[in-house]
Amino acid sequence: MSTRIAESTIQESVYAHQRRNATLVQHITERGGDTQRDRSIDCFFHTRNEDAAIALSASLQSHGFRDISVTLSDDRGEHPWTVQAVLTCTVAAFTAPKRVEELIRIAAQHDAVFDGWGTSLDELPPTI
Repeated sequence: MSTRIAESTIQESVYAHQRRNATLVQHITERGGDTQRDRSIDCFFHTRNEDAAIALSASLQSHGFRDISVTLSDDRGEHPWTVQAVLTCTVAAFTAPKRVEELIRIAAQHDAVFDGWGTSLDELPPTI
């Protein structure tokens, strides 16, 4: 089902995500967002084919993700299938190194790429 992803590749990805997460967390706190409040976090993964996307979706569901969708991108690159899934937790818990590595390893088990995440700062009043 999957191609073996090198451990060094996984560790490089973990490090890159940790650096990006530090920047995102800084932006959230600078805008008054609470990193300790549960919120919906949208996660994005990319797979090589539909079968891998479906298998990844099932795995994500077993890890507590919901609202999972699978779409084929117009871009026919190496990983044209996108899996989007939502997890409810705090930003602090989601960006913990152990969680980041878990997501990357789940993706790697399906020869997929964890592309990142986003969340709404819905506790903030709209600006005029």
